[in-house]
Parts: sequence; C-alpha cells; structure tokens
Amino acid sequence: MRSSAAYKAAQRIKQRFGLSNALEYLVSEKLLHFVEAAEHHPEFAQELPYFVAEIRRVFSLAEVGNYTVHIERTKPLSMPQRAAIRAISSISGQIH
Repeated sequence: MRSSAAYKAAQRIKQRFGLSNALEYLVSEKLLHFVEAAEHHPEFAQELPYFVAEIRRVFSLAEVGNYTVHIERTKPLSMPQRAAIRAISSISGQIH
C-alpha cells in the first residue's frame, strides 16, 4: 500500500503549479481522506505514520507550517485529522 504516486504527483504539482496547490492536493485531499479511512480500516491506520513521513519528506516544516494553521482554522477536523495535521507541522512528526 506504500505507493509513492501521490507524493510524486505532489512534487510535480509543486514544481509546475506552486506550493499551495501541492499542499492542497496532498494534505487537504489525500491526507485528510487517508486519516478518515484509517479510523475504520486497520491497514490504513498502520500506513498512516509512513504517509505522514512522506509528506514531511516532500515539504519542509516551513512550507507546511502556515498551511496547517490555515487548515485548522478553516476546515472542520476530527481529532485524528487534527493530530495528523499537527504531526506534519511539528518537529517530532509523531501522531498523538
């Protein structure tokens, strides 16, 4: 399940269309949906730390910092989604 297609797509989007479009694609679309799936499917829950690590590989903390603040202020998030958003924007990267 550890396909890197989404991450490669995010890198291409970042290069062609800019940082905000890449963040929108990988974080707002892919990550938040992945977290929802992880709440109901153990195989997704097992993969979630790898998903977060890949996002952190594609984007620096500086790049995701303001974007994650924006998401937390503008989108209704479940507690697991909020934890994943905070994991990609923190130094530790741990999902709590």
